[in-house]
Formats: sequence, structure tokens, C-alpha cells
Amino acid sequence: MFRIGDFSRIARVSARLLRFYDEIGLLAPAHSDPQTGYRHYMIDQLAQLNRITVLKELGFSLEQIGAILRSPTLDAAELRRMLQLRRNDAERAVAWQEQRLRNIETRIAQIESEGAMSVDDVIERPEPARKLLSLRRTVPSLAEGRALIDVLREQSRVLLPKRHGCQLVAVAHSAQFESDEIDVEFGYTVDGLDLRAPGKDSILQLSELAAVERMAVCVRIGLPEDSHLVTAKIGRFIAANGDVFDGPSREVFLQPPDPQRMHESVVEMQFPLRRSHIE
Repeated sequence: MFRIGDFSRIARVSARLLRFYDEIGLLAPAHSDPQTGYRHYMIDQLAQLNRITVLKELGFSLEQIGAILRSPTLDAAELRRMLQLRRNDAERAVAWQEQRLRNIETRIAQIESEGAMSVDDVIERPEPARKLLSLRRTVPSLAEGRALIDVLREQSRVLLPKRHGCQLVAVAHSAQFESDEIDVEFGYTVDGLDLRAPGKDSILQLSELAAVERMAVCVRIGLPEDSHLVTAKIGRFIAANGDVFDGPSREVFLQPPDPQRMHESVVEMQFPLRRSHIE
């Protein structure tokens, strides 16, 4: 047997924590001297302590760890399932932090370039009306909005010819930007195609993008989370010309998006304009 101090040195866990685990019934010593109160541990208890440490590092609370250790029916498969759930939570947290870092970096880049940010690459042109085979949803994040592209691609296979070459368009219907409530429509332009209408049970619809007499256009390369760099240019262009927005904005993919390389997407951002009545 090992006294608590020696066991803590072997396990690399503080003696104070071992006493706490004993007090809450998580890991009792193999023997406690009733006269001196000294705690002694068996080397076999190291495996259980390591299990507690791993579960704690994976994010389980001490109460949850106690339930796991006490469960007579908890087998390796169930523990694996629980750990997979924790791994999914950790992956989502990492992805969120990575996106937060990207947002910070792009905001820094915007601040550093604001003095010299040019609107020369924003152009104005008319846009003709277009027919659209589309899917519209309100989603809680930009990432979930991008996931609709896969849904659209899958659902449209029975309606569009193979290698159709139709252009992908996203329409932002929300009158204002809310990152957790995005009304977005993804669709393929189907002008010139002899296309049958989706069935009544289909989640797709045939709609029409109205013609726009004046459209401010600028190209973005990358994820929509970085689009504020481009919308800032369009905003300066609009302010310089005394214009205001006149309807939903659009994003036209100039090349088919690769779901695994969305950060390389080349997208034309389009904002309908009209003259402001304010002098």
C-alpha cells in the first residue's frame, strides 16, 4: 500500500484532491487508519483514478463521473458513445473559436485598410430577370445556411439534367442582418431549360428573380463570415453616390462551390440600388 503522499506522487494528482475525492465518495482509499486518519491506496486504484482524470478532462462533471463509475450496466460501448458526444461538443467549440479568430483577423484587416479602402472594384450594372429552382429556409447560422447547398444539390438531381452547369445563387431575404435568424434562399438559375415543376411533396420551388435596373456588384473570395470586407466597400460606393438599398441582396457563385473548400469560393455579391429621396 501507498500512503496518500506517495500515491499522489505516483499518480501526479495532488493529495488535497485525493482527500476531496474521498470526501465526496468518488475514490475512497483502500484503507484508512481509524486512529491516525492516514489514508492508504493500492496500486490497482491508479487505473480508477486515471479514469476519473480522463473523464474530468473530457468535460464531465464530478457528479456525472460518479454516476459513470457506479453504473453496473455501463459497458465500453456506452462509455464510447458518451465520449463521442463530448468529442462532438469539443469540435464545435474549436470550430467556433477558429471562426471567432477569423472574424477578429478580418476586422483588424478592415481597420488597417479603412483609410485606403477603395470602391473602384465595385461596379454598377443592370441584371435581367432569372428563373430559379430553389429552396428557402430560415436558419440559425451561416454554417447551417451553407449546409442547404447540399440539400439543394441532392433534391434537384431528379429535376435537372446531369452536368447542368446552372449557376448557384443565394438570396438574403431578411431586411436586416441577424446572425442567428437568416432568411436565405439557395437556388439554381434554370433559364432556357425545359424544366418540369417540382411535385407537391417537394421542398423545392420554381421562382423568379426580378430584373434589377441598378445593381451594385463586387466579388468576394472566401466564406460569408468574411463578407463584411466586401459589404463595407459596397456601403461606401452607395454612400458616395447617394443611393439606398432596394430589395434583397444576392450572392452568385461564379464557380460551383466545393463543400470541402468553401473558403476558396468565388462569389459575386449583388445589392439592388435606387436613388435616395433625401437631398
